Amino acid sequence: MGNIVITGETISTNEKSSFAMNTSFWIDLWDKYTNEFHEVVIHCWKEELDVIEELSPRAVSVMDEGLIKVLTINLNEENRLFFRNSSIDLKGGLKWFKMFFHVDGDERLEIGHYGSEIILYKVNEEVANNFVSIFSPSVITHYYDDYAD
Repeated sequence: MGNIVITGETISTNEKSSFAMNTSFWIDLWDKYTNEFHEVVIHCWKEELDVIEELSPRAVSVMDEGLIKVLTINLNEENRLFFRNSSIDLKGGLKWFKMFFHVDGDERLEIGHYGSEIILYKVNEEVANNFVSIFSPSVITHYYDDYAD
């Protein structure tokens, strides 16, 4: 078992730095790799008032951690559809800075830097290769085997 790290090309604007140039993977990622998760923990920068306001009514928990707002959201059917269909902003990239998905308190999927870095944890190489196939060829991938020397 190991971890597969996907790093995509990024772009920056005056309003948002280092977000994914290509988010064509989002629907496949959501449909194929998030079904086992019951909640998502999202980190937003406190100044991102629009996205915090959009997420807050869905959240079961909202906390301040320094410059970050941390929102925990249950993944019921309505919220799943929302994230699947409404996560890409008008500038490109994801609306949320980081997303963390857990199984029984164990982190299994991390989507960071507005979708430009994705890590799928605790998978074998076959699952890792299938995961990589949903991304454009311009991404950088690295599989870290937990048991390699």
